[in-house]
Amino acid sequence: MHSFGNSLPGCVSTAEGEGCMSFEERVVRALGKQRADRVRAAARQLMTLADHDAQSTQAVVHINVPLHAHNAHEATTELANLLNAAAPDETWTFVTISHPDGTWTGKASPFMQDTSRLGSRDWIAHFALSDLHMRLAAWRLTQLWRAAELAEQTVESLGCWRLLVAAACSRSLLEGAAALTHETTLLHQAWDTFKQAGPPTTASLTQFSADLNNRLAKLQYASRVGQSSGRPPVLQSTNVMTYINKLAKNTTTVDVLDLYEWLCDAVHPSFGSATTYTVLRASDRPKTHAIEQYARHPLQPLAASGYAVQPTVAHAAADALVLAAEVVHNSLSLVKWTMDDIGLTAEIQSLNRLPYAGSSDQPPQRSDPCPCGSGRKYKRCVHRWGQPGTPPPAAEQ
Repeated sequence: MHSFGNSLPGCVSTAEGEGCMSFEERVVRALGKQRADRVRAAARQLMTLADHDAQSTQAVVHINVPLHAHNAHEATTELANLLNAAAPDETWTFVTISHPDGTWTGKASPFMQDTSRLGSRDWIAHFALSDLHMRLAAWRLTQLWRAAELAEQTVESLGCWRLLVAAACSRSLLEGAAALTHETTLLHQAWDTFKQAGPPTTASLTQFSADLNNRLAKLQYASRVGQSSGRPPVLQSTNVMTYINKLAKNTTTVDVLDLYEWLCDAVHPSFGSATTYTVLRASDRPKTHAIEQYARHPLQPLAASGYAVQPTVAHAAADALVLAAEVVHNSLSLVKWTMDDIGLTAEIQSLNRLPYAGSSDQPPQRSDPCPCGSGRKYKRCVHRWGQPGTPPPAAEQ
């Protein structure tokens, strides 16, 4: 008769705030040293990014105000009267917009700086793109926070050999990374095309900002809650397998579908879940029967057996985290670049009195280092209408 110890591997931390970034020897042996080093480094990278970035932000959505006016003068007067009646003590910046069908609308903000030298098209650009700038900043941060939290919990669970939790967190992280890289590419391509077309018109600005704000709204608020009861949400989220398949198609370093299938199998009541408690499978010499050994806390007996059963779920969780961390890092860098390019091209990064991640107190001066991090002076960088919306190569100042 065999007996197994019930001790759990301890979660050891070697630095304050680092969490379970240090694995005990049994965990390192189960994962393999190279895999253990990679997964800890990947998680640490995401956690460090999140710790060093903004810890909060805010966003404003400026809503179109329908007007009864028939010309520019009437529209300006009507909107001014509405604002004065609603908030007479507030300082408003506003713009009125005519539409092809002859109607007029307005947008107003108590947050924008009063810069009366700007023309109407500039103001339309500011209203159209400032909302997008703030929402991109919020979306980027929430994606970073989510990835860092899931990565931290995956590594902590691996360190404590709670493989079901590790698999669930790593699976969610991989799904998020797959969605993030696809949607980031689409957002960036849309901005690149719009920017290269040159100085925008009122109509193109209105359409572009509406399209991208709608896409961001779907990324932030889409759901599948209620679908099974016949009450589908207004914004329905994309099936996650669409994103996973696209990531698999574009990844050559690992088998994304195999990793994902193992993680799904682990969190479902199926074979993958059962393997997380399996210590040993062995048959006797005359082949009359086989012995299977299970343990609630399997790491100690698994080590004692010489790791006779490969911890496939643990390996999948670790490898998925490493891949997801790389994808998230690259995608968020592109989001940051796109956000900075929008802000600098439209000159809105210092326009709002409302502080948010990605805003600045003052616009850059011509000879200042460009805030985008290209290494160029601002006057020599690419933040101009008609220029590509892609990051420039590093250049000498």
